[in-house]
This record gives sequence, structure tokens and C-alpha cells, in this order.
Amino acid sequence: MIYLGIFLLVAGAAMLLARLAPSVGLMAVPGEHRKHQQATPVVGGIAIFLGLVLGLVWLTPEHLGLLPAMSVLVAVGVLDDRFTLNSVVRLAAQAVAAWLMIHFTGAELLNLGAIFSNTDLWLGGWSMALTIFASIGVINAVNMSDGLDGLAGSLVLIVLLSMLAIGSTETELVLVVVAAVSGFLVWNLRILRPRARMFMGDAGSTLLGLILVYLLIRGSQQPVNDFSPVTALWLLALPLIDTVAVLLVRPIRGQSPFSADRFHYHHLLQARGLEVNQTLCLVLALQVVLIVVALAMSNAGVAQRYQMMLFLACFVAYALYLWRVSGDQAEQS
Repeated sequence: MIYLGIFLLVAGAAMLLARLAPSVGLMAVPGEHRKHQQATPVVGGIAIFLGLVLGLVWLTPEHLGLLPAMSVLVAVGVLDDRFTLNSVVRLAAQAVAAWLMIHFTGAELLNLGAIFSNTDLWLGGWSMALTIFASIGVINAVNMSDGLDGLAGSLVLIVLLSMLAIGSTETELVLVVVAAVSGFLVWNLRILRPRARMFMGDAGSTLLGLILVYLLIRGSQQPVNDFSPVTALWLLALPLIDTVAVLLVRPIRGQSPFSADRFHYHHLLQARGLEVNQTLCLVLALQVVLIVVALAMSNAGVAQRYQMMLFLACFVAYALYLWRVSGDQAEQS
């Protein structure tokens, strides 16, 4: 019943905020890299934040230490949605949020598992720096997936549901996030409508990225291990591989790594003629397959270093494909 209340709060708040969006300038206007047809409210992230705050206070007060980090990302995200902030400012805000998460919750990468040998790789004094680096990576992976109606929210839902299937020790928090994201997706998915009624914006995508980082760290680090650190990579494999590949290929092609383009995986599928919902279903199906493969390897006792090698092989294959596709388009233009 409580989770239903969170769902209804987010869905209702999003609808009310959408009506206010034009007056405060929180509208996504179609442009060069925005292919939607009409100006659309960018308020979903604020509604999700309200639902998560209710859930933290009501159900999981032990996780209230997340609130300062969440607040920083939502505040900066709203400003970015309204004014388009410099990438340096956004990255700085993400780093601050990651530090606040570590400071107030204690969630920190201490051990990367046996990804290079038979023994675990402990980070020691590098722990905080690598936690902040990993947090920025995941936050941007979710943010860069938010380029198709329903995609970022649905990907986050799949990761959360996979955690429940594994048997997460943070079940209540996972269900809070599931309820909040589902309340937003009511308006964001193209179900019985030709377009999304609203977007989550950077406020929402960066917020959900932070929540995933927190849950993945909590689930993969001692003293309780729901899954190994390498399995955590596989749970979000497609967005992570895409983000790192794009950030590598752009500078090689003479672009800023943070410049906008149409080379993310969902853009490439649409360029082949797939409609929005077809692209969405294909991407989600592929991510589900990757998660099933990861869980199968884990349950079969495949050594973590071999799981890591396969992950890196998938990354290299995708990066080479992206390099070729981006080069073909550059030659045509």
C-alpha cells in the first residue's frame, strides 16, 4: 500500500508540475539533437525526487544519508534543464554528490573482486577516488540513455528488478525506487499515445544514476555480497559500454567528449528505420539477455576474471563498431 502511495504521488506530482513547466521554462524544445516534435515538460525528475524522499522518510530512514547527494544532483539538474550548464559544472556537481554519498552513507568501493587473478583486488587508499570516478560513470551512463521515450526509466527498472531476482538485501529501497520510476513512466512511455507527455530531464537521469550506484555498491561490497563487483557491471552493461565507447570515439573524431551527437545505441537503431517503441523493446531485450548471461555465469561458478574478460570483449567489439559507423557518417557529410 505504501509503494502504491509513492507511485500515485509521483504520477500526480508529475502531472501538476507539467502544467507549471511552461511558466518556469522547464520545457524541452525540439532542436538539432532533439527529434521530438513538440515542446515537452522536463519535470519528471522532480516528481521522482519527491517520491524517493517520501519513501526514504517513511520506509527506509536508514538510507536518509543519500538525501544531500540526491538534492545536489536534482538542484543542478533542474538548472541544467532550464539554462544548459557547462559540462564542467555538471561533472563537478556529480563528483560532489558522489563524495556526499560516501560521507553520509559509507557506501564505498573497497574491493573489485577477483577480476584479474584468483584473489580479490582491494583498493586501499584509492577507494574514495575510484568510487567517485565510478559514480560519475554510472550517472552519465543513465543520463546518456535518456534520449528515447521510456528508455532510461525502463533500463533502471530492469536493473532494479534483476536485483530483486538475485535477492537484494535492500529490498525496501529497491521497491521504493521501482514505485517512483513507474509513476513517472506512466507519462513517459508511448503507450496508447503518439509521444511522451513529459521527460525526466537531467534532474531525473542523474538522480537515478546516483541511486543505482548506491545500490550496486551496497550489493557488491562486503560484509554483505548480493552479487560480485563484475556482476554489477553486467547489470548495467549496455549503457556503460555505450557511454565509455562514445566518450572514447568522440575525441578521436576531433569532437569534445561531452558534445551531443546521434551515435548512442538507441540512435543507431533508429537510424536503421526502427520506430521508438521497437527500439525501446529491442534495447531492453538485449539488456535482459546480458543480465541473464551474467547471472548464468555467476551461478555456474565462472571465474570472475573470465566474466570480466567477456565484458571487455563486448566493449571492444562495440567501440570498434561505433568507430566504423561514425567514420562512415563523417565521410558522407
